[in-house]
Amino acid sequence: MTTLNSVTVYKVNIFLQPSSNNMFQEDIYLQSYPFTTAAAIIGFVDRKVNAVLIGGRSIIGVLRTFDQFGNLVIHDGVERVYFPETKQYGESLKPQIYVIRGENLRMIGDLDIDIEDKSLIGWERIDFIDAYNRFKKDIRDEKNKKKEDAVKILEYGAFV
Repeated sequence: MTTLNSVTVYKVNIFLQPSSNNMFQEDIYLQSYPFTTAAAIIGFVDRKVNAVLIGGRSIIGVLRTFDQFGNLVIHDGVERVYFPETKQYGESLKPQIYVIRGENLRMIGDLDIDIEDKSLIGWERIDFIDAYNRFKKDIRDEKNKKKEDAVKILEYGAFV
């Protein structure tokens, strides 16, 4: 502690050492405030994340930066498409840089790189091109079914 012209200055040293549950002191500080804006993403920067998009696609990679609109830049990202009913997934082969608009982001979460691959035990990896085409076909089929259901409801005089 030093005093400069009647102002007391305290010197505080913060050492970035993980605590017992592998969290840094900065993580504990950030988690103590309930962010409800794009600022909540700051804890994920330079960490491996899983970004789930509105259409159901999933991008896994290292979050490098974001802005106030929730737009993301993911480095070394791969795209995964999951089929839970058959326990299959497809993953793109080449890591890429993804720029994701915030309005297309449904959810983002960090991944524990130590247990990331354990979550895929029991799942069959299939070719990404086949998986992506199947994914698109499933979306098309679901859209057509909803359209048919809406027409049936409209025939009875109700609106959807």
